[in-house]
Amino acid sequence: MFINFTAWPEMLAWPYLMLNGFLPYRDIAIAHNPLLLFDLAIFFKLFGIGVVQLKIYTWILILLNLYLTYFVANKFWNKKIAILSTIFYILYTIIFEGNGLWFDLALTPFALLLFYFVRTKNYLWAGIIFALGFLTKQTFIYFAIPIGITTVQSTKYIVQRLKQLVFGAGIIFLFSAITLYILGILDDYYSWAVKFGILYLPSAVGQISLPSLKQFLFAMSPFLISVLSTEYLVLSFMIAGMLGVYPRWELFHFQPALPFLAITLSSFIFSKRNIVLKVTFIFLAFVFLAFGFKRQIGNNTRFYEEDVIKITQKIKDSKTESLYVINYWDSLYALTDTLPSKPLIPYIPWYLNYNDNLELVINNLIINMPEVIVIGERQNNYPKLYNFVDKFYSCSIVTKRVEICYKNN
Repeated sequence: MFINFTAWPEMLAWPYLMLNGFLPYRDIAIAHNPLLLFDLAIFFKLFGIGVVQLKIYTWILILLNLYLTYFVANKFWNKKIAILSTIFYILYTIIFEGNGLWFDLALTPFALLLFYFVRTKNYLWAGIIFALGFLTKQTFIYFAIPIGITTVQSTKYIVQRLKQLVFGAGIIFLFSAITLYILGILDDYYSWAVKFGILYLPSAVGQISLPSLKQFLFAMSPFLISVLSTEYLVLSFMIAGMLGVYPRWELFHFQPALPFLAITLSSFIFSKRNIVLKVTFIFLAFVFLAFGFKRQIGNNTRFYEEDVIKITQKIKDSKTESLYVINYWDSLYALTDTLPSKPLIPYIPWYLNYNDNLELVINNLIINMPEVIVIGERQNNYPKLYNFVDKFYSCSIVTKRVEICYKNN
């Protein structure tokens, strides 16, 4: 039995390009914060770039999350709850599409560490961890809610706690700003991660994706246990971890909430609550787990299927060094050891429709014509882009939905 893995293209493409002289935000349009990307770049620098390395990094991160779930549950509850929490956590991680590296999975250790330091009233380290989480993904800002609740609970210590929080977070933010300034990309970071990623993207056309009733009920059903819990700090962290699912509904966005869900269910099982109620919720939990687990069984690597492997090999055989990908996976740059022209704007509507990015892409292609262009399914949205390709390139269909276009001599 195997579990399907998701090799998100950006998790290969962006660190690869950074290792080849591309600066994030200036040379690559990125809506997310940079900490995970810099960490991945270091990992790939040490161990090479590829799908296998990405899987290893992901599994190390999941193991870290498992350990922290056990550590936190054992610290504040007991060993039995800790063991059961780690079991539930790994099962929920699989069901909520966590077997694949995305920013939400990387938020999980910061959420657990933040809970630990808030619970132990170490607000200096809570501030540090909060800043590191936010620098991984902007949605970590929701964890300011449980921090705020616990900070104001005692008016006697509120000023002292706020000072520690601000000082801890301020150190990290200041260091990050100085680093971005030295790299010469502080303004670019503001343009893409703040103006675009925070102020524009959540309401961009095509960005908002709401679930069907069936999807909503499936995802939310395990969280019903929260109505029976008296662990209010755990619940506040769980809710904060769930809020990142908006505006694009995907199961993997629930990842930061899952350790707290696992702890909530485990502590309820070992509580002194009514036995009929406990048996009912245990039964419902295992029904959910059985149904959800079945959906993830397989030996597939998403975004690295047979057609991707075939296209990768054909590009390698052509011995090209310059490539541009249209409506297909940007991981091809890393897989084929090729480079696009700068800046790289992802072929995603909310990127291309922002400001004059489409014209920028076309002008860059005219000035720096790549030797090869890969096109996924053609769309009617951007005829000028496809007219350029048809004028200067000869295209042939390689797979059912992909063309490879070679520059005319």
